[in-house]
Amino acid sequence: MRLTLLLLLAFVSLPAQNPDWSAPFPAHTIAGNLHYVGTKDLACYLITTPQGHILINTGLADSVPLMQASAKKLGFDLKDVKILLTMQAHYDHVAAFAAVQKLSGAKVYATEGDAAYLEDGGKSDPLFLAFADQDFSFKPVKVDRRLKDGETVKLGGTEVKVISLPGHTRGAAGYSVNGVLIVNLPSVVIKLMGNKAYPNIVADYEATFVKLKQLHPTAWVAGHGSQYDLEAKYAKKSFVDPDGYTKAVVSYEKTFKEKLAKEHASR
Repeated sequence: MRLTLLLLLAFVSLPAQNPDWSAPFPAHTIAGNLHYVGTKDLACYLITTPQGHILINTGLADSVPLMQASAKKLGFDLKDVKILLTMQAHYDHVAAFAAVQKLSGAKVYATEGDAAYLEDGGKSDPLFLAFADQDFSFKPVKVDRRLKDGETVKLGGTEVKVISLPGHTRGAAGYSVNGVLIVNLPSVVIKLMGNKAYPNIVADYEATFVKLKQLHPTAWVAGHGSQYDLEAKYAKKSFVDPDGYTKAVVSYEKTFKEKLAKEHASR
């Protein structure tokens, strides 16, 4: 029921600022050197190594103190972050990139599709154009390396595989590390038909769902805690949920198809 409600919200429009985006959540280890340092709903993942760390996502612009406190509880410091990665270049996932980069001197890696959004603070993002009455901008950062599908990011003996999953943004991506899939589940937040700012959006969504159904993770997490039932999994201290992954992909694809059919019918 909870997942269905979330999908319906995504179906209608971009949700208003969610209080869970700023609410603290206990820092914890997911598997090996993969840790959670995000809020109750905005997932941020810290991959620690002897040669520095990789941080995936940063949450909102004011999230740095919370992430830093979470990292320190685990025995680490955001000042040691060497690489910043994102799952999607929307403000709720990347607005603190500039602040973390200032703190740590980290390099920013991003897929080609999302690099432009990061470098112009989100102003070329179709989401920004679709919701002109709302400010989804953030402080821009320079992208130091453009990533391709299947490429591996290496640091301190750890390898993180890049999985291109476009649709939600042009360069949306997931990652695989330590046998855990960090998946960007493709909710629909802008129009699909006749989208001049993103002409191939439908094809991208369709290709992403094909790819997602080919993945069969045993353990998985996502870009939002609510998308993978973070609270329940944290309580169980287990992120093993292959059936939950399959159900989530089926539900998100169903919502996408319903939105597409509705737009077709209204043309």
